[in-house]
Amino acid sequence: MKIFMTPQLFKDFPRLNTLRTLVSDEIILREVTPLVEEYQADLAEAQKLIPTVNLNQVFPEIIEKDSIYLENFFGHWGCVSIEELCKICLIVKFIKPKRILEIGTYIGLTTLQMALNAPADCLTYTLDIPKENRVKIAPSVIDELVAQSFKQEFNTMTGSYFKERHDVNIKQLWGDSATFDYSVLDRKADLIFIDAAHDYQSKKIDSENAFKLIADGGVIIWHNYADVLNAQTTKYLKDISANYHLFHLRNTFLVVFWNKK
Repeated sequence: MKIFMTPQLFKDFPRLNTLRTLVSDEIILREVTPLVEEYQADLAEAQKLIPTVNLNQVFPEIIEKDSIYLENFFGHWGCVSIEELCKICLIVKFIKPKRILEIGTYIGLTTLQMALNAPADCLTYTLDIPKENRVKIAPSVIDELVAQSFKQEFNTMTGSYFKERHDVNIKQLWGDSATFDYSVLDRKADLIFIDAAHDYQSKKIDSENAFKLIADGGVIIWHNYADVLNAQTTKYLKDISANYHLFHLRNTFLVVFWNKK
């Protein structure tokens, strides 16, 4: 008989405790325990290659003195944190994008905040895979719960935070990010936020597309770095850090790349 006790895992990774009202300890332990050893090794190496910095150590100091506007910004499990949301929006305000691309809509909370802080003539595209076309690339019970069941639990749906909003310039795109035709953007994007499938191959495809699509002076932001629940994101970013100047924003799961001219 398997006995699942409250182990060191929940002490080592406190974020897992926030899942415990939604997911059984048995599922958490079964999903996370096999990842820990490799994840810790990848993270230790990544931390040597990807510096953890304040926002004003990547961008000019003025970025942290700006104001942002947030509306309906309390999400649920699977959304970015409030601090992450603020830093994303400060970046939006700083670069003044004409095109934003979000890969992975989820409930649209981040989408809405980016659009609210972008210039009036900015068009925000957000891409998600239709529910009926979902294919598990990497089987993960927790990933599937976040993508589907948590929306039912909290009575949300893909893009629900900006549905019926006519005061924001957001265009929902549907398709698999691995095969999607991004020519619909009609120009390069000034900000790309990557927060879709978290297996290594999907992260690689989404990121390679982002590097092709990012404009001069544009910024790519990844979510779920240094997150044991999405260990392959850390592994992938570690692997590309020799070729790109990546920065981990302190107190967040965000990594940024600024495509300086």
